[in-house]
Amino acid sequence: MPRTYSFRNPNAEVLRWHPELREGELESDYFELIWNDIHLQEGYQIGLGFFARPPAYYERVDRWKEEWEGHSERNNWPAVELHIAGPDEKMHSAVKSFPSESFQPKPWGVTLGDNAFDGMLTPKGMPDSYRMKTALGDLGVDLDAKVIAGGVRFVEDEHGYSYYNPVKNRALGWWPLVGRSEVSGTITVEGRPVKVSGLAYCERQLGNLPSSTQSGQAWHFWGHFFAGEYSAVWTDSASSEHFNYRHFTPLVLWKGNEVLLSTFQSACYAERFGPDSDGVPYPTVESLKASDGITELTAQLVNGKLISRMGAYHRQYSEAHVQIKRWGETAEVSGSSTHEWNCAPEWFPGVFDKTFRSGV
Repeated sequence: MPRTYSFRNPNAEVLRWHPELREGELESDYFELIWNDIHLQEGYQIGLGFFARPPAYYERVDRWKEEWEGHSERNNWPAVELHIAGPDEKMHSAVKSFPSESFQPKPWGVTLGDNAFDGMLTPKGMPDSYRMKTALGDLGVDLDAKVIAGGVRFVEDEHGYSYYNPVKNRALGWWPLVGRSEVSGTITVEGRPVKVSGLAYCERQLGNLPSSTQSGQAWHFWGHFFAGEYSAVWTDSASSEHFNYRHFTPLVLWKGNEVLLSTFQSACYAERFGPDSDGVPYPTVESLKASDGITELTAQLVNGKLISRMGAYHRQYSEAHVQIKRWGETAEVSGSSTHEWNCAPEWFPGVFDKTFRSGV
């Protein structure tokens, strides 16, 4: 039977690391990370990930292949990944793996050598603030963040997993931990420090299902935006034929720190496809729609900059044009979005017959 989903606040179970999911034969399938998207007023866009273990399929991504080449043991090591896209649209990227003993977990965060995500909690155990610090070659981030809009888990169960088999100890989870935070500090680009401020989003991903990102999903849309006072996060994910094409469609919309809309009645559409530089199709215009009968959200994601690709998976920074209707009043705002799309190869027969490499 399909799981019954419901919105709940984050708890200690979704904030902590889950080393029990990598024990024994589960090791090769396990992955877990804290990911941060950061939109800065100075025109920089940042992606920053702290990995307990990267997904196995990252071996097909050029930047990870280069880090692991000649060092096969590193694909089990914790790691840090950093991307900085500048206002000149130049992309800077770096990956570094660390010996397992370097991984120092925290109730919400981690230290990896001189790199750290250090999260602070309120007396009720909710995310309150955090610091992100990393230095990889001539790239770096040293930012303090204050939580504005909290996160969410999607089931009532304390464990929070969207899929869980307690007998086999198999699980899959995705949790937005912070929908919106205000950040300030310094980033380093090509060795040059830059004072910055802006907004950030934080989430945790984990799992240990065999080939969980390849065989269990027909396609997915995922994203978040910041537009004026409003922030949102969503996914529109369809399982494969093996799982009867079940959909997982949560969306949460905040105005400041108030949840204005939380619903599983949402959908994301690819309105127009275009080819990337390798001729692989991806959505160049996406529309988002959600409603709970009181509040209605519609949005379009346009004029995107493609920042990463692997096979059919595409990740973009885009403009977000948003309309919110509530009790006869309408708000129209614009901002920025980070979003991604992926599909099974059979969606476009023949297109994915060769092995494609990541864009960055």
